[in-house]
Amino acid sequence: MIEMALAHVDLARVRFAHSPVRELVASLLVLQDPSHQGIHGRWRSAVRGRLGGVELELLTALAPPGRYLPSFLLPPPTAPLALLADELAAVAASPPGVVRAELDTVREGRPLARVLRPLYQDPAGHLPGVVEAMHRYWRAAVEPFWPRLHGLGMADLTYRMEQFANGGLARVLGRLHPDVVLDRDLLQVDKPHHCSHRFDLAGTGILLLPCAFIWPAVIVECCGVDQPTITYPTRGVAELWQEAPAEQIDPLSALVGRTRAALLATLGLPRTTTQLAAQLDLSPPAVSQHLKVLKDTGLVTARRRGRTVLYRRTAAAATLLEAVRSNEQTG
Repeated sequence: MIEMALAHVDLARVRFAHSPVRELVASLLVLQDPSHQGIHGRWRSAVRGRLGGVELELLTALAPPGRYLPSFLLPPPTAPLALLADELAAVAASPPGVVRAELDTVREGRPLARVLRPLYQDPAGHLPGVVEAMHRYWRAAVEPFWPRLHGLGMADLTYRMEQFANGGLARVLGRLHPDVVLDRDLLQVDKPHHCSHRFDLAGTGILLLPCAFIWPAVIVECCGVDQPTITYPTRGVAELWQEAPAEQIDPLSALVGRTRAALLATLGLPRTTTQLAAQLDLSPPAVSQHLKVLKDTGLVTARRRGRTVLYRRTAAAATLLEAVRSNEQTG
């Protein structure tokens, strides 16, 4: 059990962020573990044929499932919406002593994997190769799906910050993950195979990071870090790979129009106007006009996150879609 004692000043230093490199590293775990076939099965099937030329042996040796993840692969994001280039630059700048110490922890007393020995012997010389392998993997396995992952992550951040505004840190942590419990001023994280200790945050605060590919686990970084980090499954991850059945909503098309029906079918996950326009082959102004009508009728919500506005169908719209589909199935 990990226990963190919170002081009042820690409440002002709670940060939220979404990290591309965490999604990248966590996706490597999913790729190696068939137990994720259920929720991420479509993604695993889609990327299997895309990985030619990617140094998977190196990357999977660095991120073995069920074992310690080296901290130099998971640099703390410096902004709420981190950029992959910045995070990869931080990986490349990892101190050699840290790299060797983390690789010693990864191997857990066993001989170091052959593919990792050059990195261990000369971290500064071989980290650029690790970063290049991560970038190639990103382009093949994560970047094609990044609009979905990014939209879901932004929606999660918006939801958590609304929770924080309405009920404080207790409400956020109380609904974050079953393994995370806040008991008065003591944050408890049930990670028996990770580490077991209690410490005072003493004003450092906590960094909270949603990650779709980490489901159903939670990752805690607490030893030797400037700010403890909790990476938790993104809210709504079960809907991530569901295809929008726009071609199956003809009755709804007759009610609201084909374009608006397609928008409602697509908006099970948060989307921006630009993403919707590209997906449905429409102009952004046309999408904006239809979204305004749907928003005015209570079928779509809009939430601003920085300069971006995310749209998502409401519970009423979901009920309407389900009613239409149920009616089609029963004839």
